[in-house]
Amino acid sequence: MLRQQRTWLVTGCAGFIGSHLIETLLKLNQKVIGLDNFATGHRKNLNLVRKAVGEKAWKQFHFVRGDIRKMNDCYKAFGQEMPKLGRSLKVNAKRSRHTAHSVDIVLHQAALGSVPRSINNPLSTHEVNVTGFVNMLIATRDAGVRRFVYASSSSVYGDSKELPKHEERIGNQLSPYAVSKYANELYAKVFGRCYGLETIGLRYFNVFGPRQDPNGPYAAVIPRWIAAIKKGDRVRINGDGKTSRDFCYVDNVVQANLLAALGKKREETCQIYNVACGNKTTLSTLNRVICIAIKKINPQVKIKNSFYQQFRRGDVRHSLASIEKARVLLGYEPTHPIKAGLEEAMDWYVK
Repeated sequence: MLRQQRTWLVTGCAGFIGSHLIETLLKLNQKVIGLDNFATGHRKNLNLVRKAVGEKAWKQFHFVRGDIRKMNDCYKAFGQEMPKLGRSLKVNAKRSRHTAHSVDIVLHQAALGSVPRSINNPLSTHEVNVTGFVNMLIATRDAGVRRFVYASSSSVYGDSKELPKHEERIGNQLSPYAVSKYANELYAKVFGRCYGLETIGLRYFNVFGPRQDPNGPYAAVIPRWIAAIKKGDRVRINGDGKTSRDFCYVDNVVQANLLAALGKKREETCQIYNVACGNKTTLSTLNRVICIAIKKINPQVKIKNSFYQQFRRGDVRHSLASIEKARVLLGYEPTHPIKAGLEEAMDWYVK
C-alpha cells in the first residue's frame, strides 16, 4: 500500500470502525473519501483521526456529508450526479474533482447497528441496512468500481447451535438486524453474478476498541460496563453470565478489510468471511477481565459486585467463529486476542 496510492470510499467514516479504517488508510498514504450523516457516527472521531495522522495526511481526506438512504447522496460520494429517471444508469459526465473512476475500492461500514434497536424499530433498520445497502451497490456499479467490501454480522448465524460457526452453515435469524445483514449478503452475491461486482462480506464478531460509544441505550457491552464501573455503578449482566461471545479487537477488523480489499485471486471474491479471534469468552469472564484491566490502570478504583438480569430478546446464546477460511484465502491472522485488545484500549475507555 505504501508503494501504490489508491482512492478509497469509506461509508460510515465517522463511526467506530469507519474512523479506524480511514486513520489506517491515511497513515499508509492513501486517498480517502468518507461518507457519513452523523446518525450514529461522531464528528469528534474525525477530529481524533486528524490529530492522529497529522495535517499532511489529512489533506488526502475528503468528507461528504450524506445519507445512504438517499440515492443521490450515494452518487455524490463518487463525485457524480444521479441519472434522471428513464435514462440508463451510466457513469454521469458531470463529475467533481473526486471523479467516479478515481475511486478504486469501497469499504461499506454505514449501518444501523444493535439487535434491540432493530426489534424496537425494524423499519429504520431495514431502510438503512437494506435499502441503503442496495443504493450503495448500485452507485458503486455505476461508478465503475470493481471491489466492494462490506460489513456483515455474526448475528446472521441466528439459532444455529454449531460451534465454531462456519460461513457456509447458518441458522434462522433472530432479529430484524440479523435479517438485514443476511439480506446484504444475498444482494451482494446477486450483484456479483449479474454485474461482475467483486463483493466481499465480513461477518464481524463483537468488535471493540477505542472510539466505541459508551452512551445510549444501544451501547455495546464492553464500553457500557467500563462506563458503569467508572461511575461506581454495578455491572448488569444479561442472563446467567454463561452466554459467550468471540470478542474481536478493532485492529483485527481493519486488517481483514485491507486484505479483502487488496486480494488479487478471483476465488477470494464474492465470498463471506468470519472476522474474529476464534476464541469464546463468557460474559462473566469478560466482566472479570475488564475489572482486572481497570485495576491495572487505577488500583484505587472500587468495583461493586455485578448482578444478573433477564436474557435479552433476539440474542444468540453462544457465538464462536471459525476463522480458517479467512486465514487460507485472505491471509488473515488476528494480532489482538481479547486480553491484549482490552489492555491496549483501556486507557481510552477510562479517559
